[in-house]
Amino acid sequence: MANTHATSPPASPPESAALMRALAAHPLEMAHLVHALHRRALDADMLLDLMGRIGREAVRLLPDVGWAGITAQFDGPPMTASHTDTRVLIVDERQYQAQDGPCLRATHTGMAVAMTATELSRVWPQLAQVARQVGVQAILALPLFANGRSVGALNLYSSRSLVPTPDLDLLIVLTEYAGRGLTDFQNSDPAPSADEVLRRTVADWVEVERAIEVLTRTYGFGVDWAREVLIDLAQDWGRTVSDQAAHVISDNPAPD
Repeated sequence: MANTHATSPPASPPESAALMRALAAHPLEMAHLVHALHRRALDADMLLDLMGRIGREAVRLLPDVGWAGITAQFDGPPMTASHTDTRVLIVDERQYQAQDGPCLRATHTGMAVAMTATELSRVWPQLAQVARQVGVQAILALPLFANGRSVGALNLYSSRSLVPTPDLDLLIVLTEYAGRGLTDFQNSDPAPSADEVLRRTVADWVEVERAIEVLTRTYGFGVDWAREVLIDLAQDWGRTVSDQAAHVISDNPAPD
């Protein structure tokens, strides 16, 4: 796995018409978003960090969106690259097992899929049952593109029985940032494949979440600040984020 690129140039915001309109309509909120997402994704750690930021920004900015996740699928099986809550993983994994569902439809067709739990039950009754069990009442899945090909989806989940209808420009901006990150990662030529490197890093990031918990418990950091500290430490030491997480955990053993 490549080291985190501490010296890589910062990414410029995508200068799309949607971004310009969103900046005019929501200047303060968009300033926060651009600051959070203004970064490259030149390796798998950087991609997972960016995808996590995008999910959190979606929940922060979009009304009626309670949880968010990102599905990635380059050439192998789909995987969840980020999630803001475990219920996202539960719903996503059920779709992967069935090899179908809103997020996979969006990924494979390149078109948005919007469904309430009632509509879901007509097409995928078992998935609808799982969704309801974890409190998901509506899903909006938006395709994500890298190098002109759909390679994933931004999945937005609501506890209300109405599909979220947020500002279209905000949705476009979020998917543009995600698409650029996925393109960055794919163009970095990860070996042996983008799917394998990303899947391995997703597994490693279980340690990242543990390290964030350690930092919050030991130093009283908020979760977002602890995440920033961990990434900065990785860059300072020339390590991947997951390797730095292992050092944080070993250096700060849990109290007896």
